[in-house]
Amino acid sequence: MAPRTFFIKTFGCQMNEHDSQKIGGLLANLGFEPTTQPETADLVLFNTCTVRQKAHQKAFSEIGRAIAFKNSEPRTSNLEPRLIGVCGCVAQDQGAKLISRFQGLDLVFGPDQIYRLPELLEILQKTKKPVLATELINSAEDYHFLDDVAATKLSGPSAYVTIMKGCNSRCSYCIVPKVRGTEVYRTAREIIKEIEFLVEKGCREVTLLGQNVNSYPDFSKLIRLISENTNVERIRFTSPHPKDVKDDLIEEYATNPKLCSHIHLPVQSGSDTVLKRMRRAYNRRTYLKKVESLKKARPGLGITTDVIVGFPQESDEEFNQTLLFLKEVQFDNIFAFKYSPREATEAYSMEDDVPMTLKEERLAKVLELQNAISKKINQHYVGGTQEVLVERNDRMATRRWMGRTSCHKIVNFTGKKTSIGDIVRVEVTKANSNSLEGNLYGT
Repeated sequence: MAPRTFFIKTFGCQMNEHDSQKIGGLLANLGFEPTTQPETADLVLFNTCTVRQKAHQKAFSEIGRAIAFKNSEPRTSNLEPRLIGVCGCVAQDQGAKLISRFQGLDLVFGPDQIYRLPELLEILQKTKKPVLATELINSAEDYHFLDDVAATKLSGPSAYVTIMKGCNSRCSYCIVPKVRGTEVYRTAREIIKEIEFLVEKGCREVTLLGQNVNSYPDFSKLIRLISENTNVERIRFTSPHPKDVKDDLIEEYATNPKLCSHIHLPVQSGSDTVLKRMRRAYNRRTYLKKVESLKKARPGLGITTDVIVGFPQESDEEFNQTLLFLKEVQFDNIFAFKYSPREATEAYSMEDDVPMTLKEERLAKVLELQNAISKKINQHYVGGTQEVLVERNDRMATRRWMGRTSCHKIVNFTGKKTSIGDIVRVEVTKANSNSLEGNLYGT
């Protein structure tokens, strides 16, 4: 009999991507094999995101199509029924409502219940009834961090490592504390053990993950411990909160060569009044001061950010403050979004009074400005060489490769004598807004 297969569709952030890897590891340990064809998979899982309405709606649409396909294409009698499950933040937020909404849905489980997946599948097999598991776990004693099951098949030279879960901040627009719970931290010993395991598998770069990653107690000390006690060559982290960027972390950029020359530092708005309504716990001045200190500590530091346009009551003047802020900081790149009301947040009770057409107009202006800034910054790299960690090969052109610099620049380059996982020098010949192009140095 052929092995059972699974397909996972992932929406949202790096945390969800990593959760999907962990789920894949658990399923592999149960004898499942991955497939790229959801139509033939024995188990289809949707790992969902609820941070913005667009991702929420897209997940609902795909779940609906999968359920319809399942109901219209029953399995032959010698096979078990096709199973469909929903996990991630929509599962945590909606819970039993999903089972009521989608007749034929078999499994709903939240992020804190991933470790129970083998048990949940066993319950499903025995009862033949939909299974729901959405309990939040908010204590370190009870929370289960999964580590090496995620590394059963390292897909490249880089890997995510979860160091904490949850968020204790209460930004007025953010649903994360509701669906991910309060902060729970892994021990440094567990984190280092996982990184050592990954390095043995060929990993050269790790990204430390957390919803508010630098609220981890003694975060800079953790980075030093990883640097001193593992052979990993590059360390990144995401996503930090500006309010938790302290002097000791800035000092780490000045002294630790393993810490990559990049920080993603979400600002959300350049207006003090909007930041106050967002409850972000900083203002323009304090953010700029931290950026200045970071750049001084690590010359050439790449800084990226997140921006929300159209937050409730955002005036033309407040929006213009964001444009001015982008010009002043000169971010390497940004992720920009239209404000999306989320239930169970403070901002949900505010009138969403910025028309959608105006949100779209403001988003277009932000992206147009940032594209020009990014291309101008990237132009400075042309004619020089950059150290690049090779991440993948273009299957259609065997001499074409893609990798990233320490400051998180994507580099597409041509070269014959290299392999995935190599750290090579690339001569940059062209700058785009979101990437660089070049040739392997010396060829």
